[in-house]
Amino acid sequence: MGTTTPGQPSTTTSTAYVGVHVTASGFTYHHADRERPAFAGIDLDIAAGEKVLLAGASGAGKSTLLHSIAGVLQNDDASSTGDLLLNGLPPEHARGRAGLMQQDPESQVVLSRIGDDVAFACENLAVPPAEIPGRCQQALQAVGLDYLPLEHPTAALSGGQKQRLALAGILAMQPGLLLLDEPTANLDPDGAEQVRNSVITAAQSTGATLIVVEHHLGRWLDQVDTLIVLEPGGGVRHRVSASTLHHDKALRAELIAAGLWVPGHDVLETLPMWFSREREPGAPADHTLLTGTGLAVSRESPHRSWRKTPPSQPVLSGVDITLHSGVATGITGRNGAGKSTLLLTLGGLLEPHDGVITASSVLKGKHGAQLHESPHQWRSADLTSRIGTVFQEPEHQFVRHTVNSELRLSAEQAKVPGTKESLFTEQEVATRVASLLDRLRLTHLADANPFTLSGGEKRRLSVGTALAAGPEVLMLDEPTFGQDAHTFAELIGLLREHVDAGGTVVAVTHDQDFLRGLNVDLFALSSPEVRQTPGDDPAPPGSRSTPLLSAVRDASWLGQRGPLAKLIALSFITLALISTIDPVSAAVVAAASFALLPVANIRLGTFLKRIWIFAAAAVMAVWGAAVAAEESGRVLLDLGLTTVSTGSLEMGLSLGARAFAIVLPSVLIFSTTDPTDLADALAQQLKLPARFVLGALAAMRLLGLMAAHWTTLGHARRARGLGTRFFSQAFGLLVQAIRIATRLAVTMESRGFGAGQRTWSRSADFTRADGVVVLGGLVIAVSATALAIWAGTWNLVWM
Repeated sequence: MGTTTPGQPSTTTSTAYVGVHVTASGFTYHHADRERPAFAGIDLDIAAGEKVLLAGASGAGKSTLLHSIAGVLQNDDASSTGDLLLNGLPPEHARGRAGLMQQDPESQVVLSRIGDDVAFACENLAVPPAEIPGRCQQALQAVGLDYLPLEHPTAALSGGQKQRLALAGILAMQPGLLLLDEPTANLDPDGAEQVRNSVITAAQSTGATLIVVEHHLGRWLDQVDTLIVLEPGGGVRHRVSASTLHHDKALRAELIAAGLWVPGHDVLETLPMWFSREREPGAPADHTLLTGTGLAVSRESPHRSWRKTPPSQPVLSGVDITLHSGVATGITGRNGAGKSTLLLTLGGLLEPHDGVITASSVLKGKHGAQLHESPHQWRSADLTSRIGTVFQEPEHQFVRHTVNSELRLSAEQAKVPGTKESLFTEQEVATRVASLLDRLRLTHLADANPFTLSGGEKRRLSVGTALAAGPEVLMLDEPTFGQDAHTFAELIGLLREHVDAGGTVVAVTHDQDFLRGLNVDLFALSSPEVRQTPGDDPAPPGSRSTPLLSAVRDASWLGQRGPLAKLIALSFITLALISTIDPVSAAVVAAASFALLPVANIRLGTFLKRIWIFAAAAVMAVWGAAVAAEESGRVLLDLGLTTVSTGSLEMGLSLGARAFAIVLPSVLIFSTTDPTDLADALAQQLKLPARFVLGALAAMRLLGLMAAHWTTLGHARRARGLGTRFFSQAFGLLVQAIRIATRLAVTMESRGFGAGQRTWSRSADFTRADGVVVLGGLVIAVSATALAIWAGTWNLVWM
């Protein structure tokens, strides 16, 4: 039975479900860098167990209010007045009572495996370890992720799957208050319904209070008790029963005017009548722009390299698709089906694993006869003027300091195929930019920094950067994500103009209104989820070795041993090596390291690929020491300024061999050590602060995420016609890193990180097999020293 102290959540099951009473009186919050407050004079009284739909126009402060209630707004330069209380306590003193789900799926994943990520909040709230596995399995089942093994890497999840995982982590907390910010925005229709039903079921069965923010009111309206509408920059404009919206014409009209998706109101009916150009059966070949035959696609390169064994497997295969001029195509399918990967492959940004993509002469243009058939082989300058790609995150595409210069860049980068000649004259560039600013409704923001625009403005600008180069084909990934009804209508109008001009639109989307709005040819991907039991290994069996410090737990004998035992064994070996400079002890350690490869399940070739850089460094160390060391013995090489003698060469060989030998067992150990297990051992057995250890673990995952973002930024810059530009890409990565790190910190804090004493779902124990590992390290160290002494080469460093 847990105990409760003021400001700390209870760990007992009986009290974890009690709903939270939320009250606010004259609450105002003002961001430091804004002229107007996010909201002002908020008065709220949300009863324990009440289910609330929080609405308002874009910029009304809905997300900021959720963060305030969760107690995770910590901007020192911001100001707030009034009172906001959870069960009579300030939010920051009620950590663990509220579970917050943010909009961005990527920044809501903390740890590298789904089981650890779901358990993270439970551990922070000191839930008894025996209770955590059951909570995690129940939460994963509720959101439809129970078919994945708990060991499954979070990096392998799609955006929609990460959204579900974030919700599972919150449900496992069993909080008294659920705060959800557009929780179904990234999900396919079936997934959105399942997640919504899971949330409602959890709230009803536990008595938890629910506050959900959503633009699409119809998805939640009949499931909640109350509708609260915020006034932009002000307080609560309306608080009514949720059912009121069905019959209150004045309220409906007001919310429609604010850009909300009101049930029963079709946004498309407000647009001018539009008839899309339809392709007749047996259309002539010159209307075909792009053809994909037998495609297999993956985010990873299909080629083997020294860093990848075996090569990655495609996420989607056997795809045949044809794109025609004047036709919009919608790629649909469940989350994780490979839709975005297929889009990037068709756009020439990823190389197919198998199959052929062929660009027609119509797409290549009258000057493009010399272009390769596959767009992936085109120069970036040729690609941007023929296939424009709009990424899900608009910020990935921004490389200039003003809106105007972003649009100019695209037009200026478009080149005549195979030449450096600009496709547009200076006058044509200026005309295109002015026209796009007007059509995008961004003229008044021409000198604004793209990163300071609203979400809808960023999306319209990202589409404009693709259109400015005049491409025939426009590829869009989830173009309506985060859009209100107004910006949605503007985007549909813009894309209709492109189709009317004979262009082609290809969009990955779950949005049925978008599909209707462009009268798309539907291309549905159907790849059923593979059901696995929780104990299944996510990697196929065999002799595959585990990547260094990966999220995949190593299945070898050495991989199953405790990290602490391996660190102790490594310490013995390292101490034996650094205490002497001689080749014999180094040779013994090197021979032992190679001999232990079978117990680590590492192939010799794989091991050599991991250590070759250290071998090269050791050779350089041998030469450097041989040249720099004091001359002794017979001179082997006279270089004028210095010499290489038998004595200096022996010293160099000893130093190089020692440096190389020190690396070998380290690579062996860390190739078979899971980072999460290492963190458990450091915190539980060595008593290092949990905050430091888990923070480092989250940072390690963030580094891996930045590698993926680096690749995406490279694709985005190629799509803009820039090719490879290191500093531009590095700046973009820095912006992304700051943004994600900030949101990740909010996620960790909202899940009770640092709230007090924590528990661990897995105990780090020292077993008899671990004792064998320690003994093995000691034997290697003693043997290396003994043989060096017997050979007469042992040379104590400090003597």
